Amino acid sequence: YWANSVYLQPLYYNIMKIIFINTLRVLMLFIFIFSCGISCVVYEDTLVDWWIPVGVVLIVVIATIPFYKGWIWLTTMDDKVINCCCHLVCVGAISCVLFLGGNYWFADSASAHEEEVMVQNKYIETHKKSRRVGRHRYVPDGVRKEYYLQVTFENGNVETLHVSPSTYNKTKTGRSKILTLQKGLFGLLVITKGL
Repeated sequence: YWANSVYLQPLYYNIMKIIFINTLRVLMLFIFIFSCGISCVVYEDTLVDWWIPVGVVLIVVIATIPFYKGWIWLTTMDDKVINCCCHLVCVGAISCVLFLGGNYWFADSASAHEEEVMVQNKYIETHKKSRRVGRHRYVPDGVRKEYYLQVTFENGNVETLHVSPSTYNKTKTGRSKILTLQKGLFGLLVITKGL
């Protein structure tokens, strides 16, 4: 009855529109965070120089920049610079996960092969953790360790690989290690086993 009232219909539709737009904004934030996180994880298992995914992302962003006005719903502003920045960040994150993720998830299983790499170095990075105990107060909460191997491939390329603690502990410096590689959808090699 209230939603069908002549006087309350415009108010009802405005409230529904606001709820819908705010839901889309929150969803876009989750998509952005998810895209960045997945891109970082997949990048660690992809044998590629950093500038290749960055170059692909920039090409996609520049090619789609004429559609920057489509982000007004998110920024609520007509400012060209702000909408272009929003376009750069959102489209950049999504295109990065599509490029790296597509390459990894649709890798050609028939191209799987083992490669022997030489472990040149191994090291641990320690990062301090903190937890929130008040509105603006954080306290130390231990440390987080990340494990890395620096390896040389058969073609002479040297790569630093993020590995699990068990792989790190089993691996000896100066010894060889077997990795399973596959050719990705876009031709970039991905490591599917051995890390």
